[in-house]
Amino acid sequence: MPTRKWTLDEARAALPGIIEITEHAHERSRQLQQHLTKGIRPENEQEGLEDELERVLTQWVEAVQSMGAEVKQLWLVDFDNGRGYYCWQYGESDLLYEHSYEGGFAARKRITTEDQPS
Repeated sequence: MPTRKWTLDEARAALPGIIEITEHAHERSRQLQQHLTKGIRPENEQEGLEDELERVLTQWVEAVQSMGAEVKQLWLVDFDNGRGYYCWQYGESDLLYEHSYEGGFAARKRITTEDQPS
């Protein structure tokens, strides 16, 4: 499937949906991880919690991808802009960063209007 190319406005318009999906999945995974770290439990119960955690994370990835964005790692979403990526990480309230295809997360820089195509 070809990768969608996003304008900054399009990516920002999609972000509230991504944030909602991510907040729900993050909270559910946090709850499951808490249960997993609380004491010793029967093996089948432990496996059930682990399976549910895996399902939550898989569903999050699939939901983000179905919107046309790319999951780069847990709670990190990129929007291909044709020159690199607009980059959003869980906890950020807006799409504020971008990076080149080669640079990755370590090379993130603030988005400036001067950098955007006309």
